[in-house]
Formats: sequence, C-alpha cells, structure tokens
Amino acid sequence: MGFNVFQLLYALFALLFLAIMVFTSKDKNRQYLQFVLLAFPFMSITVNINLIEIAVFDFITFSFLILFYTPKASSLKLNGTYYNFFLLLCLVIVCGILFAESLTIETLCMGIKFASTTIFAKLLIDECNHEAGFFYTIIDCLKITLVTSFVFLGLQFVFGSDFTFEKTTNMNVISTVVGDAVDRLPSFFQDPQNYAQFVAATSFLLLINRNLTNKMLYFNYSLLVLSILALLFSGGRAAFGGWVAGVAIIALLGKAQIRYAIFFTILSIVVLAYNFGDSFALLNRNSDISEAYDVRYAIWTDAFGIFLDHPFFGIGLGNYSNYVSIHNPDQFFESPTEIFYFDFPESGYLKLLTEFGAIGFISVFAFVVIPVYKGFHLFFKNKDMNLILLIAAIASWLVGFYTVYSLADLRIRLLIMTIIILLIDRYKRGIVNDY
Repeated sequence: MGFNVFQLLYALFALLFLAIMVFTSKDKNRQYLQFVLLAFPFMSITVNINLIEIAVFDFITFSFLILFYTPKASSLKLNGTYYNFFLLLCLVIVCGILFAESLTIETLCMGIKFASTTIFAKLLIDECNHEAGFFYTIIDCLKITLVTSFVFLGLQFVFGSDFTFEKTTNMNVISTVVGDAVDRLPSFFQDPQNYAQFVAATSFLLLINRNLTNKMLYFNYSLLVLSILALLFSGGRAAFGGWVAGVAIIALLGKAQIRYAIFFTILSIVVLAYNFGDSFALLNRNSDISEAYDVRYAIWTDAFGIFLDHPFFGIGLGNYSNYVSIHNPDQFFESPTEIFYFDFPESGYLKLLTEFGAIGFISVFAFVVIPVYKGFHLFFKNKDMNLILLIAAIASWLVGFYTVYSLADLRIRLLIMTIIILLIDRYKRGIVNDY
C-alpha cells in the first residue's frame, strides 16, 4: 500500500470520528472510548508533520479533549496511590530528559504518545466510575476487536502476509524452515509477536460474560479456540508461554465451567496441531530457544550495563536507539538499503529499566502489581471469577513482555491499560454478582 493510502485512511477515520462527535445524541465521552476500541486496528496509522509522528489516535484524542469532552461528577480524584505514582513517573520522565546526554525527535514523539494515552486512561476510569455496566460495554468492544483481527488474519491467508496497512513489513513475519518458508501472520499488527500478545490476553476476556445464553457461551468458546489458532499462526513463543501461565492461574482458581472451556480449547488445539502441525508457524520456527536466548543474552547484558550507568532516571524517554547508536553501535540490524539501531533491548522490562531507571520502572509496574495483588486479595473473599480472568490476561502479557517491548505498539498499550483499569474498577466495586 502506498503512502497516499495511509493519508486516505488517516483522513477517513479522523473525519468519521469528528462526524460522530458532531451528530451523535449519545454521551460523547463514551462514544470516544468506544470509537477508539472499535476502530482499534487503525488507531496506529500515522502521518509525519515536520518529522513529528502523529497517529490517528493522537489526533482524535486531542481533538476530543479540546472540542467535545464533558467532565463527569464522578471524575477521577486527584489523590491516592495511583495518582502519586503517576506524578512520580512524570517527574522521572522530566529528569531523564533533562539529564540525557543527547536526544532526538523520537523523545518528543513519545511524549505526545504518553500524553494521549494518559488522557484515554483518565476518561476510561471516569466512565467506569460513572456507570458500573460500562465494564461490560468495554469487554464487548474488545471481543469485537478480536473478531476483527480474525477477519484480517483470514484475508492474509488469501492474499499473503503482504496484505497489511503497515508501512513496512516486520522482519519477524518471515520464518524460514527446512525446504519451505512459513509466514508468521501478524493480522493488523506489524509485528507477529505483538499480535500473539494481543490474542493471548484478549482470549481470556471471552470467558467474561453477563447473562449470556448457552448458544452465546458456545460461540465465545469457539472464539477461544480461534484465538489460540491465531496465536499458533503468529509464531509467538513467549506469548504462548504467557497464555499457558494464564491458563495455569485459571486451572488453580477457576470454576468448573471455565476449566471445562479451557480443557476443550487445549484438546481442540492438540488435535489440530497433530493433524496440521506443518501449517503453524509456532511449531516450525527456524531457530531453537537456546539459540534465540544466546543472542538476546548479549543484548540484555549491554542493556543492564546501561541501566547501571543511569540507575535513577534512565537515559530518557524514547532514547534507547539514539543512545546505543553512540555507546553500543553493535546493536543494529540491516535492511537492503539502511542500518537500523535497536529501539529496545529484546526485553520490555529492560527497555523500561534503561529509559526510566529504577524509580520510573517501579512507578510503571506499580500500576500492574497493585491491581493484581488487590484483585487476588478480593477474589479469595468473594470468588468473583471476572477478577481472575482479568488477572490471567495481564499475566499472559507479563510473560510475553520479557522478550519484546510490545508497549511500543499503541494498540497493545491501550489494550493492557484498558484491562488494568477494568481490574481496578472490578475490585473497587467488590462484588460477586453481575451488575
């Protein structure tokens, strides 16, 4: 697809959003949130304005804030643990930028992305606080987005992995095996590893429901099987390990009905893998785990050394590629026409540790660890399975995150942020019965 197509898609979704905001009679705050999640595949399309990269999501978020936002009486209160950690993270980002040896335009671009995702999170928290049932509205939007990814995956089976609206094809898409080549299909993502993390996390949300008929329950179970099939076609080993970790949590703590659904899914996948294993990229990777580990270990060692040199505030937001181009120039890969320096050290955790330092790293994961801890604590009191399913989704991402900085993709950032906010909303209400 040419650049003109990207401009057309960008304009189409920007104008569609503005038209909805102008003409809708419904709550505009909720319409914004639902639009973002339902148009999820297209939110990361970007245009460059004087070297500054602006995504569709950034444009509609800032436009909404300026033109259409309506404060709610139950808006987020500026106090408490999460707010304090957010302020600490902002302070770390500012200090990291001020103390950085050098910066590029990438830091400004990342600052814009940080601001827009913060606005989204604030609005989602407000709407969940305002109406309890909005929890399920968001879950339904994420389920629809998952189905959309299956449709896009199906089109890639027909037209090949080149069917994409990403500007470049990720090097992970092609995985060569003996005598053949197996495409690692990424659906509407650029990197199949990100798609793997997406389906691994959202698959657990399929088990969250409210008063569904048996027919709809079986439909959700069928989508669960499709989710793991999609994961196998993506070839994401770490994400598959994350899904297994989530399954382990459910196996230990889940109700019988959910355990049966998981067992049925695993049995179906085993049968399909046995009969059609040659078609799944995950089962036909050209590098073994030990080889991949050896390559990553050298990069991890360098990254940890960078952290030790900048232990408190890191090297600066979005500054990893610039930093290694000067201090670790061996961290690069080549295209036929250009050299690219790594923008993350083959680990999401080390990416945050190097760019934010220990203080920022703790601040970021406070937003993950605290909700998970409180979710477990409440579950043992009221046995609300929705808490466990949300925790399983987060756990699947946490495992996959150790090999890839998936938060670089706007859509993974929005997905994980949304799941965490839903978990916070669920435990704050402290209920067992459906809303």
